[in-house]
Amino acid sequence: MCTVSFIPLGNNEFYLTSNRDEWNLRPTLAPVTEIIAGQEVTFPKDETAGGTWIAAGENGRVCCLLNGAFERHERKLPYGLSRGKVILMAFEYENVADFFDKIDLSEVEPFTLVVVDKSKYGLQLFEFRWDATKKHLKQLDTSQPSLWSSATLYEPELRDQKEAFFNQWLKDNPVVTDKAILNFHSSKHGQDMSKNMLIERGFGLQTVSITQVKKSENEFSMEYHDLVNNKTTSINNKKYA
Repeated sequence: MCTVSFIPLGNNEFYLTSNRDEWNLRPTLAPVTEIIAGQEVTFPKDETAGGTWIAAGENGRVCCLLNGAFERHERKLPYGLSRGKVILMAFEYENVADFFDKIDLSEVEPFTLVVVDKSKYGLQLFEFRWDATKKHLKQLDTSQPSLWSSATLYEPELRDQKEAFFNQWLKDNPVVTDKAILNFHSSKHGQDMSKNMLIERGFGLQTVSITQVKKSENEFSMEYHDLVNNKTTSINNKKYA
């Protein structure tokens, strides 16, 4: 889980797009829809741990996970709960404030969770980080684009470099479309493929997929691009609250 972008469209509409960097032999299912706490939740499924890195629910909540919190951490295996299952647990709570407050993360590896939520106050955007000791919650401006990069894969200077690529791309693309965003997430912005938007770091570690959620009016779509098998899966859900 490497690079995530949030791009608002106005009128509570947005794109949330995620590059997944993983070992290319790790088995993954194209997006499925399951019932969690009485609602339909759509997500690509990691077959190894049973969780996911991006999910959208019919209640209007969309969540996306990145490995690591603020800096690269030392892993302390084994962990009692997969980060990929924590993201699905977010849909068990009526509001995200309860989730942030009540979720027990004592057996969970550090992560960053981006949450876009629909509430009586309108669209809300949260950045939730767990650093293995403390929870950190920040509410962000939903009128501004944002970019996140995994702390486990990128040093601070490389995260800054990717954000600079993103800001320049926004200047060059005043009218944003789904295809333009996918092009940004899949294009070369530098010559070093170990540090690019699409990475290849040897031994099978690479960008294995790009997943994009688009919220439009009272529905959402999820488009999953499997880069290993060169397949695309699209799901539309008109039950979006």
